[in-house]
Amino acid sequence: MSGQSSKRFRSPEPQGSVKRPNQEQDPQPVPQLEKAQELFREARKTDLYDKLFDLLDRETPPQEFELEACYSSIFKKLAQIIAGRDDIPVPPSNQCMTFLDLCNPNLEREEWGKKTMELSMKTLINYIKTEDEKKPTLQTPASDSKPAIKESVKTAWKTAYVGNAHELLKGAMNAMYQNSLERPCANFCAIIQGSGTGKSRLVDKLADSVFMIPMVLRPTGDRSGFPQGDMADGQPLIRFFCTKTTKETLELRVQRRYLLFLLKIIAFVDNWINLWKRSGLGIERVAADWKEYLGPPLSPERLKMYTTAIDPSPLRGFEDISDERVEFDHLHNRVKIFIDSVSKKIEPAQTDIQPVIVFYFDEAHHLSKTTVSAEPNRTAYQCLCKAFTYMMNAPVFALFLSTYSRLSETVPTNSRNFWSSHPMPSHSEGSDDNMNAPFVELPFDAWKEPSLVIEGTHSASEICSLNFMARFGRPLFWTVLENTPSIDHEEVMKYAMSKLELRLEDTSRDIFCKFPLQKLIPPLSVRVDLSFESNRDEAVFLEGLLVASSMRTVYSVPKHQQYIRGGYPSEPFVAEAAARAIFKWCHAKGLGRTRSTLLPAEQIEMIIAAYKTNIPSAILQWLELGLIEKGTREELVVRMLCTLAHDIAILKNPDHEHVNAVLGGVSGDVSFSQMIRVEDFLRALISEKYIGDVLDARPSNLRGEMLRDAFKDGYVHFTQFVKAGDKSTITDEAIYLLFLRAAAIEGYGNMASTDLVIPVWIPTNNSQYPDRWSMSAIFIQIKDRVDKQFILNDAQETFQFFTRPQTQNGRKLPYITIAMELGNIAAEQNKAPQPQVKQVSTVGRTKRKGRQAQRRKNSVQLSMPANPTAMRQTQETTEQAQMTVLTTPVCDTVQRIPPPTPADVKVISRELPQTTRSQALHIHPRYEIAIKGCSSRVYNVIGDEDKSQYSNILAHKDMLAEHPRSEDRVEAVRRMKPYWVAPSSYHWAKMNEESRLGAEVVIADNNNNNDDDEYYKNINEEAEEDLVVVNEYSDTEDAGARDTDAEDVS
Repeated sequence: MSGQSSKRFRSPEPQGSVKRPNQEQDPQPVPQLEKAQELFREARKTDLYDKLFDLLDRETPPQEFELEACYSSIFKKLAQIIAGRDDIPVPPSNQCMTFLDLCNPNLEREEWGKKTMELSMKTLINYIKTEDEKKPTLQTPASDSKPAIKESVKTAWKTAYVGNAHELLKGAMNAMYQNSLERPCANFCAIIQGSGTGKSRLVDKLADSVFMIPMVLRPTGDRSGFPQGDMADGQPLIRFFCTKTTKETLELRVQRRYLLFLLKIIAFVDNWINLWKRSGLGIERVAADWKEYLGPPLSPERLKMYTTAIDPSPLRGFEDISDERVEFDHLHNRVKIFIDSVSKKIEPAQTDIQPVIVFYFDEAHHLSKTTVSAEPNRTAYQCLCKAFTYMMNAPVFALFLSTYSRLSETVPTNSRNFWSSHPMPSHSEGSDDNMNAPFVELPFDAWKEPSLVIEGTHSASEICSLNFMARFGRPLFWTVLENTPSIDHEEVMKYAMSKLELRLEDTSRDIFCKFPLQKLIPPLSVRVDLSFESNRDEAVFLEGLLVASSMRTVYSVPKHQQYIRGGYPSEPFVAEAAARAIFKWCHAKGLGRTRSTLLPAEQIEMIIAAYKTNIPSAILQWLELGLIEKGTREELVVRMLCTLAHDIAILKNPDHEHVNAVLGGVSGDVSFSQMIRVEDFLRALISEKYIGDVLDARPSNLRGEMLRDAFKDGYVHFTQFVKAGDKSTITDEAIYLLFLRAAAIEGYGNMASTDLVIPVWIPTNNSQYPDRWSMSAIFIQIKDRVDKQFILNDAQETFQFFTRPQTQNGRKLPYITIAMELGNIAAEQNKAPQPQVKQVSTVGRTKRKGRQAQRRKNSVQLSMPANPTAMRQTQETTEQAQMTVLTTPVCDTVQRIPPPTPADVKVISRELPQTTRSQALHIHPRYEIAIKGCSSRVYNVIGDEDKSQYSNILAHKDMLAEHPRSEDRVEAVRRMKPYWVAPSSYHWAKMNEESRLGAEVVIADNNNNNDDDEYYKNINEEAEEDLVVVNEYSDTEDAGARDTDAEDVS
């Protein structure tokens, strides 16, 4: 620009314009400020202002890294002036206007402009001083300070590589390469996986044996990961790919520009190969020597290679590469000849079995953020992929590494993911089918030792330690802890918690991706195993975000590549981080600013209330938005109830070592991976009204001690749920291994009927070292509707759970079965009107009403099987009859309930074989509990006001539940026969008076007095109130036998 003013900027109060905290006056404010002013005076003579203005003025909003790259250089100089260091983080892109004002040559001409520049200068100086106080200089770290987590992540790279994932990748890459010959868009592949799974380390390891061209496209402002981004000619390498030259830039020109870049790199390789051959080294080490020569990002050799490659000057033999008149086939042949000539020097015995040169682009999702061509609109990623099609049939392959599967809303194609964004038009031959599905097989459970655990050698305290938990799953956390022994383990846990925050790579799109209670989505996805709908774009988008920013694992990508199959596998370290993240949120939500005025017990109750209210509320809102799969909502509710009971049991335990930290609000120190006594877990789960009866229950299959005594030393230990694919998982051996990983079991696939199994450890001989012989379990069955019978879960008969040979002596461990009948407790939305029921006869109706009233009066029932040969009550039965506990059917051998009796205990006739003393020695005591309903009446983890939330979660809505118009319009839709239901579907026919399909249904009197069957079958009648049932064993052996109970079953 012309007419720039030469006036010097002066502050109205030069002696006090720059102040440090607790200091009246900067000792040397004037020279410091003058140097800063001089810096920007020089900047106003450059084109920096024009560059920033053009970025902000273009049609497509600039990416954050583009803006930061523009002003990062001048900011580092300013930081050096103000703070004497240049490692202060570059201000975020929202500070762009500050730099724009200071670089504007026109502002200094006006008085108001000078004031604006003065304020902008103060803003930057204050930012630098604030950041300077947060972070000590890298040059002079405090001697007693703990290593920073980011430095520890870098150190973790020194760990010896474990596993064979690089061989898997090499084999997969070779197979894809062989199939890519003569097929466009098949000579590249994406590697997609969550953070910390070792993507960068994987390709770095592969570079020991494969000739790799590494490119890290991380922006300079991104300090969250490692390795650092590559640079070229003083700028981030990503800027070369994502700079849009003009608004009229054609796709072909961008492709050819990228192709020239790639060819110049291969020419650089050719020069190095020629020098390397003169050294006389063996060809078998060429890949490793090349890797050593290049070094890490920002090394002189890599800087030199990329600076040479981005130079727009022509390459010998390709002077016409930018000429649009040069046809694809002609240029493709020349490219192949050139690459073949270089690759034969690397691999003289070259074949079509494997590629010779492999390019990899780390942090490749940045390529999909910027549209670089206008005719048609294409991203940098798409144009770069098309550039590789010019190398078709040449021994070249490309890998694109990322955590992030960019979805269709962020790329100008109809695909949901950046790696399925076809670089060729859909009508191009083979373009739709040739693209390779992403590689996702990253290392998992790869530890420094071949075996992660050895049975019987890990104590209870070790199992609950962070160091032990970190060895499972992704390699990030154990490598950090292993290579930095002095690091605070809690800092690593906080680092894991920071990786469970839902955030967008492109913050400019944040307004389009708001989810209710979104801070809870990642941690709850870990804890209760949320599955997302694959037929809704919002859900697919959300799952991609969880992979990108919240450590969700990709299990598989279908061939069509329109969605991913992912989840949170068994990683106790990540699950612990999720539990702490939930607590941190509920702590802030429950207490707010009232903590200092409350007693400790009151604080705990308010935090627990936040758990009870907000977690089901969040699940409900996500269900209503169609984000979560609705097919398994009953199982989801039970996983949520058990998770709440687990966490609340920890918070309510006054002896827990971290309770004081809870009350003090030090959320990072709260451990949720501690073992919990079975009684404490049940107390947290079941309401106070019924818990006493549950704990006093005795086995249902033999005579034995009360539940509270049988499990007095038992512990549960789970922070997440894993899927059981076959029966091998439901054994004490597998349960022991899952107990070590703090995992409970949910059914999956052929095991879907298994529902849930929670491992229980019952120490034997006071041993603190769990093993398979000390494992039992809580088996949970789930029923969603009112049913007459509960299904008995015999762990030994169904699963052969206990594997200890019968010939071995030892205590037969007890186990618990819980049948949870949640019931269809919510009215269906827009449910079709039911035909009116007209009773022709009232026989049996009055009797049933009386029994309903009796059941409502007595809400907890205890089932005791009667002996077929004698009906006398033993002393034990008499004592139990005095309990405020009554009886209902519990298992599949239940007979009809007899008429009401004056006694407080109803006896259900159930024939059970008598158990002899010798038989009892081989039977594992089974404690049966049945819970009907889903409210605070039966569950302690449900608040009094929260039943409606569970009702709505469990509501089975039909396909018209979301119909936008009124009921009369819905009735019109039903007449279109989307499903058949009375009376809507039968309006077109005229039947006689006995029809059950019209507006009125008449039930004839068949004189059937089976009132209980009628009660259970008639779903239109009022259901029983919520209740808890326990089932107990009773026989007619003489009273003296009671004295030997303990001996028989011990």
